[in-house]
Amino acid sequence: MLKGNKVSLRCVERKDLDIFYDIWCNEDIKKLDGKFRLPPSKEDILNNFSKFVNMDKKYLSIVNEKGIVVGYITFRESNECKNVYTLGVTIDKGFWNRGYGQDAIKVLLQYLFMNMAAHRVELQVLDFNLRAIQCYKRCGFIVEGKKRKACFSYGSYRDVIGMGILIEEFMNNNL
Repeated sequence: MLKGNKVSLRCVERKDLDIFYDIWCNEDIKKLDGKFRLPPSKEDILNNFSKFVNMDKKYLSIVNEKGIVVGYITFRESNECKNVYTLGVTIDKGFWNRGYGQDAIKVLLQYLFMNMAAHRVELQVLDFNLRAIQCYKRCGFIVEGKKRKACFSYGSYRDVIGMGILIEEFMNNNL
């Protein structure tokens, strides 16, 4: 278990998948991820739990100080370049604006840079997700570019913002 100031990150447990599925079904959350495809059913996810936890993309449950799962954070190492990781985070709408996402990101960055020999961590975010972009900036991510109209989301093509943080930037900001 990885601990932050507001949250802990732990391995996904079977019971968490019910919460994840409910998060995935929330329309406001689906709008923020243009590539998202709803899983076939809650039962399919539960029946394939071992596949879910053994994917290349690692899921960690985000648990608040009261022991409530408030979302999840993901990471995966790039297939193209060693020690480069992609990060993603999703917080249940009922827990937005409480600093849980920011704390979870900082905890995971610490783990990736200090324990997994990460050189770089990157992410992509839709241009209209301003709350997330500000959160990522507070965590040390830098806007590196934009893919114009690269993702179809709810009726229109949207720009995708690429952001990244290097180990030296992380070390300078967190010492």
